[in-house]
Amino acid sequence: MAETGLTWMSATEALKLFKAKKLSPVEMMDAAIKRAKKVMPKLNPFSNLHFKEARAKAKAAEARYARGEETGALEGLPLVVKEEATIAGLTATSGSLPLKDNIADETLAIVERCFDAGAIMHARTTTPEFSAAVITHTKLWGVTRNPWNTDYTPGGSSGGTAASVAAGVAPIGTGSDIGGSIRVPASTCGLVGFKPPYGRNPEGRIFNLDHFAVEGPLARSIADCVLLQNVMSGPHPRDIASLRPKLTLPTTFKSVRGMKIALSMDLGFIRVSKEVQKNTMDAVAKLHDAGAIVEEVDLGWTPAVKTAAFGHLSHIFGAALGPMLRSHRHELTDYVAFLADQARSSTALDFIEAQRMVGVMYDTLGPMLQKYEALICPTTAIPAVAADHCPVNGHVEIDGVTVDPGFDWVMTWPFNLMGHCPVLSVPSGTGKNGVPTGLQIVASPYEDEKVFRVGAAVEAADPWFTRPARRPKLKSSKKGK
Repeated sequence: MAETGLTWMSATEALKLFKAKKLSPVEMMDAAIKRAKKVMPKLNPFSNLHFKEARAKAKAAEARYARGEETGALEGLPLVVKEEATIAGLTATSGSLPLKDNIADETLAIVERCFDAGAIMHARTTTPEFSAAVITHTKLWGVTRNPWNTDYTPGGSSGGTAASVAAGVAPIGTGSDIGGSIRVPASTCGLVGFKPPYGRNPEGRIFNLDHFAVEGPLARSIADCVLLQNVMSGPHPRDIASLRPKLTLPTTFKSVRGMKIALSMDLGFIRVSKEVQKNTMDAVAKLHDAGAIVEEVDLGWTPAVKTAAFGHLSHIFGAALGPMLRSHRHELTDYVAFLADQARSSTALDFIEAQRMVGVMYDTLGPMLQKYEALICPTTAIPAVAADHCPVNGHVEIDGVTVDPGFDWVMTWPFNLMGHCPVLSVPSGTGKNGVPTGLQIVASPYEDEKVFRVGAAVEAADPWFTRPARRPKLKSSKKGK
């Protein structure tokens, strides 16, 4: 089979061919490694490479299939792993210069489950430092770029994973999300990304006790996202917050015909570009055509939501960075130093106000999700910012209006406040710069299947990556590049 066919093959299709002995995991891994080498100089999405080990494991998987042995749910599949996820015996830098020689002593539960299911990691992927931004560049690794237009960011903080999966390096990859870190790169790279509800997937300490923070999957299709999520989910003995019993998502979803869906274009307070609005309405039209009833609603949320969200983030996440700020300020990125500085003035009252705001927000969202089965909105307000964008001092305009450069161009973080709600991002179209945009789908707490049901309907009307025209070209939009 040609390399291009293997490069874009879905995980679910590859597993069928492995089991039928029509494709070898070695063939697929060789294609993945070849593709990784091709995209590496253009995108810079990798923190570490494990090609030799991966090929040896692919040979072992090939032998298991040949002997007809029982195989894991991900047996022989190439997998990229976000470097923020620790793996015992390997570096654990979180993209930070001061930690460049740090070695992990345990493997994060979701990664352990992927390995136990037979997935084979051939690359670890870049993140912003400490996963603290929705772009991906660090002093340690440099700038990671978007495969659809290399002038732009792939998003963050799971930017390296998203760039790799979108560029054909692997069909599936791991991510984490504390303010949009799965959904933003899913949107900017044309992928399916799932922020599971708090506790659905085990998390590492101490952030397993923070309802903002979750681990989850990135993939090129609904089916592959479900496949990986079903491996990741379930209670774990090292995570007191992980939920019982395990939820296993179905592999097919019923029609959205007759399903009532609420639409909020701006969540009440976020400026959204005209091109993102158009793509969102195109996705709404697909849902209408599939028989869904989509009605615009007013959430009544205000900019106070942002104050609350970042009151929570700075008090917990920012404070966790305090010791690093005191001893290594000159080595930190500007966005990490900024966040840690903000935390120095954060108070317990700021944190309590964030918790109060969750109740205020859910006073609207909760009853709305009783009347409607899901809420949809854009994932980002513009397709993307520049690859080297500075979240502290950079410049972002939305249709000629300047907005805060950090998080005002994304629409994900309000739903980290609503941490118990499942949220899925699926592609909604592309911007004038060629960078994809996303549709965010939200359901009531722990009703995961509903977001996949809506996402599957959007995907069925306009699948991505199945046609060569819908695959990234790894090029800049600048003349001559």
